[in-house]
Amino acid sequence: MILSSRSIYSSFIWVFLLVVSLLPSPSMAKEVVQALTQETLEPTNGTVSSANSLPSVRVTNLLEQLAINQGKGQFVQQKHFSFMSVPITSTGNFIVKGQSALWQTQQPVFSALLLTSDAIYRRLSLDDSYQLLTDSAEFSGILSTIFTGKVNADDWLLNSSIDSDCLELTPKSGQLKQLFQQVDLCLVSEAKANESAVKSSDDSQVQFRQITLTDSNGDKTVITMTLSSDIFLPSDSKALKRK
Repeated sequence: MILSSRSIYSSFIWVFLLVVSLLPSPSMAKEVVQALTQETLEPTNGTVSSANSLPSVRVTNLLEQLAINQGKGQFVQQKHFSFMSVPITSTGNFIVKGQSALWQTQQPVFSALLLTSDAIYRRLSLDDSYQLLTDSAEFSGILSTIFTGKVNADDWLLNSSIDSDCLELTPKSGQLKQLFQQVDLCLVSEAKANESAVKSSDDSQVQFRQITLTDSNGDKTVITMTLSSDIFLPSDSKALKRK
């Protein structure tokens, strides 16, 4: 199957969190990633102006709350296509520490993406070794925004509204605009998170967040994350290393 660069761009997050995980050949997966990374970011000088924009201190506070420096939990991802009435759902768990993150899908098919500060790796079985998908630090940074909530303000225009715990990200660059119309990072209540069947724990420190990615075609991917613990075991640190 040959995918055009345009079709790959329009379904960026779906490619990475499902399609890429299903590609049987590491070389085929690399071709997909190379298509995504072949264009150079084009800087823009646009700005966002809104009557409901919050003071920068509010945006700064949201950035601090959304950033995950260390933690682990579960996720539910739902891909909504305009031509389908029911979203396609995948579930799994994640681990984040510093600049590294593990995004491990358990259902419907196992796959693991290992994100470092300068590369992305994947494997299709716990018995497999990780295969390099890309050594693009720039592209790794884009995924880092999604997985860790650490937003690079050089890449995104930041906006919010006074009655919301959501940060609205609008892409600045030409490449990002081909991927996304908008990304919303939100802190949500347990009740809201449970609408996506995310299981909570009894820990009062559990944090729920919802990420909505609107791609260039207007289709949405909604990722609900339950950050259930910031306590790391030796096995967690080991999971963030290539074997």
